[in-house]
Amino acid sequence: MLIMLTGCGNETTQPQEKVQKVGMLSRANLDESQIDEHTKNFNSEHGITSESQKTTYYNNLNSMQMGLTAGNIDAIRTYGSVAEYMLKQNSELEIKDSQAVQLVDNFSCAMREDDTELRNEFDAAIDSMEKDGTLDDLVKRYIKFAIDDDTPSAVAMPHLDGAEIIKVGVTGDLPPLDLVLTDGTPAGFNTAVLSEISKRINKNIELVTIESAARAAALTSGRVDVIFWVVTPEGPSPYPTNSDTPAGVALTQAYYKDVVVDVSLSSAFGM
Repeated sequence: MLIMLTGCGNETTQPQEKVQKVGMLSRANLDESQIDEHTKNFNSEHGITSESQKTTYYNNLNSMQMGLTAGNIDAIRTYGSVAEYMLKQNSELEIKDSQAVQLVDNFSCAMREDDTELRNEFDAAIDSMEKDGTLDDLVKRYIKFAIDDDTPSAVAMPHLDGAEIIKVGVTGDLPPLDLVLTDGTPAGFNTAVLSEISKRINKNIELVTIESAARAAALTSGRVDVIFWVVTPEGPSPYPTNSDTPAGVALTQAYYKDVVVDVSLSSAFGM
């Protein structure tokens, strides 16, 4: 009698590909699948062996932190200074190992393309602040000091009698860069930069709190005149330079740069 035995004893099981679930603040022009595809191509071009990436966009930092705590994402992708500030506030977080290729982004102000005079004024102010050391001083005071200090202070915005008012959107989603205190008062490095720019261009600046995902719409609709924008610079990056800059928007020169890092729940807390 012939007995045929069937089963999976001789079959090889292919291991499932690991996927890193990454949370990011919403971008204007690139959706989540495009972000993942750009990252995949970048890693392939640079010989980087890593797990696949699945990006989830969040409209603000608070909801992204909740997603991390709930296990919906494995890491929050943000900037080095923001990560250090987050770790200071929450001991259950850690910065993951450095990426194989260090990514660096530039920070600029964005305004409507036809606001040429305003952009030129901001550029001249930023240039003079860089040359006279003011930007370096603001970095030390409002970024490095804020990371070490649990009680960052509000920034005094000058008031110039009779001067034109420029409305600037702030989100609070990149502390200590873009920071809004618990009482709703804008603070942080970006606000300090604006305070100094106000003095140099002789214009009053009114701060308007907006959600990160609504920045571009707030600018193009005229609700605000200026927003903060991150620019993908020349050099190693998964994304084309300025790929996320909205149509009809112009950018000032950069006033700050920072590295891109991932923040996850610490292994000491069971992750």
